[in-house]
Amino acid sequence: LFQCWCLLVVACLIYPTVLVSFKQMTDWIHNYARNLKEKTEDLKRERRLAEDLLHQMLPKSVAKQLRKCQKVEAENYDQVTIFFSDIVGFTSIAASCTPLQVVEMLNNLYVCFDTRIESYDVYKVSTNPQEGDLKMKSFLLFF
Repeated sequence: LFQCWCLLVVACLIYPTVLVSFKQMTDWIHNYARNLKEKTEDLKRERRLAEDLLHQMLPKSVAKQLRKCQKVEAENYDQVTIFFSDIVGFTSIAASCTPLQVVEMLNNLYVCFDTRIESYDVYKVSTNPQEGDLKMKSFLLFF
């Protein structure tokens, strides 16, 4: 009978300790899993941003080869089209607008260009301010 009481006392002392330890370990695992998931999402988001930036600087085919650590070979095309544009009367338009209106107008124009070319196999070479009031946007169209 004494042994039964001893076992009962030991069980009553050890069981709560085991339960508390088990709960602490379970909580730690859940926190670790949650943090790991958050870090994985952050990493995926940063990778997408890096890929988007790379695609803005290089044609997609070149970016793909670079990501695979492959040698990038020069490509030849039988035909290409280069598009240049100018806003006629930009100086007078800009003079009659606030700086913010000019920026919004140019941004809307460039967004329109970019939206139109997304459905084609087009590489945007540059959008460069030039001398004076000339603004240039260049695209390469591969055939």
